[in-house]
Amino acid sequence: MATSRELPDTPFPFHSVSNGEWLPPSPTPQQRAAARLYVEESERRARRLSISRREFMRSAAGMATAFMVLNTVSGLACTGPEAILPVTPDQCDDPEAAAELFVNNYFVMDVQLHHVDSTAFPIEFWRFISQQIGSQLPRFYHPNDPAGLTDVETLNLLSQVNFVKEVFVDSETDVGVISGVPNGVPLPVETMAATRDLVNDLAGSERALIQAMIAPNHADPNHATALGSLEHQVIDNGARAIKCYPGSDLWWLDDEQIAYPMYEEARRLGLGLVNVHKGFPLGNNSASADYWKTTDLAAATRDWPDINFMIYHSGYFPPTNPYGFTPGIALFLDDIAAMGTRENLYAEVGSTFANSLFSPESAAHLLGQLLGALGSSKIVWGTDSIWWGSPQWQIDALKVLQIPESMQAEFGYPALNDCDKERILGLNAAGLYGVDVNAVRGTIRADQLSAWRDEMGGPEATRSHYVYGPESPGEFEDLMAHAGDLESE
Repeated sequence: MATSRELPDTPFPFHSVSNGEWLPPSPTPQQRAAARLYVEESERRARRLSISRREFMRSAAGMATAFMVLNTVSGLACTGPEAILPVTPDQCDDPEAAAELFVNNYFVMDVQLHHVDSTAFPIEFWRFISQQIGSQLPRFYHPNDPAGLTDVETLNLLSQVNFVKEVFVDSETDVGVISGVPNGVPLPVETMAATRDLVNDLAGSERALIQAMIAPNHADPNHATALGSLEHQVIDNGARAIKCYPGSDLWWLDDEQIAYPMYEEARRLGLGLVNVHKGFPLGNNSASADYWKTTDLAAATRDWPDINFMIYHSGYFPPTNPYGFTPGIALFLDDIAAMGTRENLYAEVGSTFANSLFSPESAAHLLGQLLGALGSSKIVWGTDSIWWGSPQWQIDALKVLQIPESMQAEFGYPALNDCDKERILGLNAAGLYGVDVNAVRGTIRADQLSAWRDEMGGPEATRSHYVYGPESPGEFEDLMAHAGDLESE
């Protein structure tokens, strides 16, 4: 069965993509129709402009046409106050007119970026892991890639080099935070620092920051992510915040014996931000189910008012989550309502915003709900790239997205204005990480990465339009069962 990944150079997937931690739903007939319609519309417009389909899809008009297709198959308006992703026919036909749609010069700071250390964890490691335990960390080994790539080639796409290209050359991301993963696999804390240094050395300016990955209850006190490593990660590696996974390590944010000593150590070292993975449960361990929820936020945010807590993914549960939790961010919203105002609580939208975009109404609801519950000053931009490929399509979507007047009236959502978008796309993160936006923007204009991007024709010219996660239950299951393939090699 064909998938949209087999279609050439679509500027973004027309249905959900998993980072390998959760089962994606099958593409719906509507989503498949959108992918087919997009190719047809691109062919027609490319011929009219006397350019190749690939060139058209990489243009601003190609992105505008993708939004038009999403609106069309969803039965939504393309223009006017009821449009969610407003585009005009001229913007779909004319690359210059389309460029005006995306011209807003926002400062973009992405706080959730990952890649694979393919030196520390080469293909032989992933083949062995796949043979031994199959269902664990499968996303990095994919011998049956729908695009026909080998397992070595798919791993290289997740490497440090391609990460730098996808994020800092092929997108408008100004500053990125390299985010931690459980136990440092497949991105050790030392590699995070090395990648940050590589990006900043290539740029000649500070374009990348890192977090300290901490498991405060780690059984091995000498492990690279144990609490005892925090001083090294901050003092020696220059980490600017903590990242943690209570659902993976089975502890609560309000546990006075496990979590509170971590906050004390963070305070001692001058850190004021703790980033917490909630929602998007990893694996299917029934013992961990409740740890993925945000019920432990109230006491922690109350008891530590000088520490900011950022909830990654906004606590989003996909429809296919193994525990039957209410899909979306409803549980997080309930916990926010129950605890009342917390000035030290933030919501990050990595993978959550991307998954909502395939139904534009869902994207409008997501942002409307977060705006109503927290306000635009508490929503932080993240994309969970490199799993999604270049984050530029997500940036473009937020640039143009609006909450229709009818949804504002029916659900009480505020409008989404340019000031809100400035905060969400970068200003909020800059404040939390102590980034001087004006100083950074001044250096970025002249740095080497920006120069390379301009020399190659801008972020559209070389963008791969490739995504790196499974897009259907079948692909996800392929990732889970390679032992037979390996034994026959």
